[in-house]
Parts: sequence; structure tokens; C-alpha cells
Amino acid sequence: MIVDSLKNDFLQVINDARRGDAPEWLATPLIRFEDIADHTFDVDDSKNNPETIKRPFGEGVASFLNGRTHKTYNLRFICYDEYLHQFVFVDREGHTNKSMLNKRMADFIIYDTSDNHVWFLIQELSTSNLNKKRNTGRIQLSTTIDLLCRSERIKKFVTPFKNKWCVLSARDERVLQTPNGMADAFMNSYTILPEPLQFQYGAIRRLGFIGYETSKIILK
Repeated sequence: MIVDSLKNDFLQVINDARRGDAPEWLATPLIRFEDIADHTFDVDDSKNNPETIKRPFGEGVASFLNGRTHKTYNLRFICYDEYLHQFVFVDREGHTNKSMLNKRMADFIIYDTSDNHVWFLIQELSTSNLNKKRNTGRIQLSTTIDLLCRSERIKKFVTPFKNKWCVLSARDERVLQTPNGMADAFMNSYTILPEPLQFQYGAIRRLGFIGYETSKIILK
């Protein structure tokens, strides 16, 4: 559904938010997305591979433990930052590939495709130190949610999800702890660090999301 919106009605949001000298965008945009239902896997920045964002467990920027071994979520990863990079123009001074929006956005929109509406995530990946990325990462997550929900169709789709997270992931981030020893094998494969920092910022709070800093995402 979101893929269809990003190709169609979301273009009005893009055009309304564009910088003053940018022309209206009329062409149908390209969108890359990938469905992943593995129990454990990693993801990496979409620009690093034109074929897949999925990496073997432990080899990417962020790791996922997806449901239970025999009952996982089918997760759709939309390469949102990559999608926005196509909205460029030649400005009045002849500079090419000028961004229409002039805003930095998060890397992925992620949601389970079932009718149960359990998980909806916005994720920003970073290979730099978390302390250097914290402020800009929170802004990117907040800006992403704000822009997406300017589409009434997308906002209506997002609202019913039980868990709505904005996740800032970097290689040096913390492990997301779970109760009752859940996913011990998953967490024990890493050096156990303090619990992740939960945060609220801007549109993240306003639109009913919870922010987390973690590169170990456990979807139970």
C-alpha cells in the first residue's frame, strides 16, 4: 500500500514540500523494496548493493531477530532515502542533481505485511560513532515521520500498528534487552552493553512513535 502511495498520491506531498526554485515533479518515481521473513538477519545501507539490503547475520550495520523460529513476520523494507534521492533538478545556476527537498531522511520504512499490523518502523543506519550521529539521526527520523504522515492515506495506514518505532542504528549501539530470557542466543552473540536509550523527539512523539537507539532489533 505504501509503495503504491509513494508512486502516486505522495508526489503531491513532495511537490508541496519542495524548495522554491524546484519544478513540480510529474514522472512516476522508482521504488526499491525488499521482503524479508528470515528469523535472523542483518541489513546494510541500500547504496552499498543494488541487489539486496540483506546481509548474513552479524555482518551488517543492524541485526534483526524476527519473531520466533517457525513464526516470523514478513517484513517489507522500503529504501526510502534511496527513493528520495531521485527527486533532483538543475537549479538556476546550472547545478545538477540539486535536491528538491533539501532535507535528510531515514534509510528505511519497515512494516510487517500481515493484516495484524504488529510492527511499523522507521530506521536510520550509521557506520559512524553514535555520539556523532545522535542529533542528526533523531532529526532525520522525526523529519521522515512528519513528511510521510502529511499523506492522509499513509497516516491512515500507519495508525493501527501496535508497535511504532523510530530506530537509530550504529555499529557501536546497545543491545535491546527482552524479558524472560527471550532471544538469549541472539544477544549472547554480542558483547552485552547497557540497555538502549529510549527517546522522544519532535514528530516522533507527536505521531505516536517511540524512539530507540539500538542496532539489535528484536521483534517479538
